[in-house]
Amino acid sequence: MLINLSDVTKGFLDKKPLFLDLNVKIKRGEFLFLTGISGAGKSTLFKLLLGTEIPDKGEIIVNGRLVNAMNPKEMSLHRRKIGVIFQDYKLLQQKTAAENIGIPLQIKGISPQKIENRIRSLAEKMEIEHLLNQRIQSLSGGEQQLVAIARASIHSPLMILADEPTANLDQKMATKILEMLLALNDSGMTIIIATHDINFIKSHSSRILLIKNSVITEVS
Repeated sequence: MLINLSDVTKGFLDKKPLFLDLNVKIKRGEFLFLTGISGAGKSTLFKLLLGTEIPDKGEIIVNGRLVNAMNPKEMSLHRRKIGVIFQDYKLLQQKTAAENIGIPLQIKGISPQKIENRIRSLAEKMEIEHLLNQRIQSLSGGEQQLVAIARASIHSPLMILADEPTANLDQKMATKILEMLLALNDSGMTIIIATHDINFIKSHSSRILLIKNSVITEVS
């Protein structure tokens, strides 16, 4: 089991708890969708898995480690094993696609030549070689999302958390994004996609987790 949330409760200030005694298990290598209305807690769940938010109660175990008991060094190493695709991309606009993609490898201390080789290899697989030398500010939303996927996967993480990866994209690009994420899943990565896009969810037969009334349930 890659992820095990046990009796997790999380709230903010005096508001109703966002999660109440939450219990969720996600297997290594799964491809699944996480859905729910706006404000239900999809992004907060990702933050709990990353350790940028800590539960009020309960245990969050990822890859056999208790996330909410990690010290700063352990937390840093934990986050390096997770790739994140943000809804607003969070790419460095003044840098090229290649420079953005290589950031996770720079953090790991990989040599520049190895970084360049890894970027070229991944770009060929994703068919985005033509984007590498372009600055992010010159790319379309779909192209930026492809770069964001490449950045999230370049360091071969255990899992990728994708937050609304098809928001504001047309159907053709949404289909391409799904194909990219499925290919990463085939390589062994666990993929968790938070989305409101019902058509996107229906486009692939996968496990669906619904956040509603402070709990998560599996739906068909």
